Amino acid sequence: MENLCDIPFDKLPFTLFGLCLQEPMALVTNMIIAITCFVIYFKFKPVENDFQKHWKLFYLFFGLSTFFSGFGHMFFQYTGLYGKFPTWTLGLISAFHAGKAMISLNVLKERTNKIFLTILYVKFIAFTILALVFKSFVFVMADAVITYLFFCMGFGIYYWKKGLSSFKYTVIAVIVLIPSIFIFTLQFNPHLWFNKEDLSHVLMTSTIIFFYFGVIRLNQVDLDLLISTKQLKYVHK
Repeated sequence: MENLCDIPFDKLPFTLFGLCLQEPMALVTNMIIAITCFVIYFKFKPVENDFQKHWKLFYLFFGLSTFFSGFGHMFFQYTGLYGKFPTWTLGLISAFHAGKAMISLNVLKERTNKIFLTILYVKFIAFTILALVFKSFVFVMADAVITYLFFCMGFGIYYWKKGLSSFKYTVIAVIVLIPSIFIFTLQFNPHLWFNKEDLSHVLMTSTIIFFYFGVIRLNQVDLDLLISTKQLKYVHK
């Protein structure tokens, strides 16, 4: 088979309108995530609290991140790693909002809450600078691991144990995503047309759907429990 534009065969090179393109499946799977995020974003009614607000922002920025990611893969011959910078930055912003959503419930002491908020800001700034300076996706992955395992899963378990059953979906969402860590580290590629990135994108689509289940079920079910027991309340800015 002809090696188009000197692009490795495993990148599935092809030409369109005279352009040397690659990784068509990356575009497809990224668009699946982006469309899912945008659909969920617009399904949110006017937000009622900080928890909803930050999750809605998570879907907006994560949707934008994966939207640009698809084109960053496809046009890599022309944009190089710089074409992935918008994706990485938007992904880091989305992770920041996911973490902030999880601490927006007034469960912790005010001082403790400020400490976690500071951690979120420092984490976001540090990993953004490191990713762009060293031009490495590793720092974006590290930020995601901390956000999803510690903030989403950790606080999800904590709230679930307090009787907020909707957070079981948040925990499930992270559990579904955990295999992605091993898929990337072990370089597991099921098929030429369905590689490690594509498989991880399918898992991520499932994860963001489960996150949404956790958000809407808190609004419809657990919110009544929070008000009636007067043990927890939302933080209003």
